[in-house]
Amino acid sequence: MSGDIFVNFSALDELIQIIYQSIYKFVIVSTVTDEKWTIHLGLSDSDGRWWKGEWTEGNVHEIMGSKPSDKLLEQFGDQLAKLFVDGELFITNWSSAPGAKIKLTVGPAAKRPMHMSLEELTPSQAAEFATGILVDIALQAKSRKCRLHGSTSVFESTPAPTTSRVPTRSDTVEGSSRSSPAKASMQLKTEEGSHVGSSSGPGEKPIKPSHLETVAMQAKSVTSATDKKRAASSETTTSNKPAPVARPFKGASLANPNKKARKYQAIEFESDSE
Repeated sequence: MSGDIFVNFSALDELIQIIYQSIYKFVIVSTVTDEKWTIHLGLSDSDGRWWKGEWTEGNVHEIMGSKPSDKLLEQFGDQLAKLFVDGELFITNWSSAPGAKIKLTVGPAAKRPMHMSLEELTPSQAAEFATGILVDIALQAKSRKCRLHGSTSVFESTPAPTTSRVPTRSDTVEGSSRSSPAKASMQLKTEEGSHVGSSSGPGEKPIKPSHLETVAMQAKSVTSATDKKRAASSETTTSNKPAPVARPFKGASLANPNKKARKYQAIEFESDSE
């Protein structure tokens, strides 16, 4: 089984997590190869310090026995990965002093927590590892158009929003009331009749008019106002019409038709026989 143990630890490969402990903040990176499970722990401060720890086959045999089955190994690896993702991590014997013997504890609240000893890296080793992490991030960013964060869906072109709107029932009612006020008034009467049949009993709140009733009432008032304007316009036209010219009396002066006509008496002549 030598060399096949860590095949069952694939769930622990390429994991990263943040640990907040006291006033300190750590970043922890988990990787798995065919020979070992490796942990890198970085302290977020101005010094950029890193620690490293690893499990080999001997460490696994101490916990699982000399001949664990693949199924048990896979279950064990999955449990460790779940604790890692859930943030069940703790730095035991933490000290910022150089050379301190610290440990990573996985599942500190579990019945059987797992421990891994950590040793501090030299500045050059720490820089080498940090650079390798940045290279991996840059390679992954190629699928995001070299963006450090975000997904590719953010950069896809989206169709322009359309300004068309589906007509609603209120639009239809308003349009019909504008085109035919009498029809809207008839609809109001019909709905009023239906409301009378289902009127509320004494003590109940009166039913508020619906939007259709309000529109019809407005249309009716507009029609009444229009009729009044037409009637007023008709009266104004009648009053402005010139009065008929009276025919002059017979014998009246043409220069002044209102002047009273003169009366003439016929001249009588005496007969020659007298």
